[in-house]
Amino acid sequence: MAKPLSLRKAMNLIQQSETRLVRMHTNTSPEGYAHYLIPGGYVEPWIAEKIKAHPGVVAGNDGLFPGHDQTWRMRTTR
Repeated sequence: MAKPLSLRKAMNLIQQSETRLVRMHTNTSPEGYAHYLIPGGYVEPWIAEKIKAHPGVVAGNDGLFPGHDQTWRMRTTR
């Protein structure tokens, strides 16, 4: 697994308009998935949850099944 981004770096990246938090399938994680900032890099699970919980972050409503989001973005930029 790649070196994870720090919380500060991840929050700075998600505030850029083109950056998305993406949940991807992987065989290297016990959960079966991992989160990445695109562009940016790997995000640890606890950091991904903090990003999702931020009041300015909205889900993409784009998962394969209803209610299962796959991408998140910041509602507004700096």
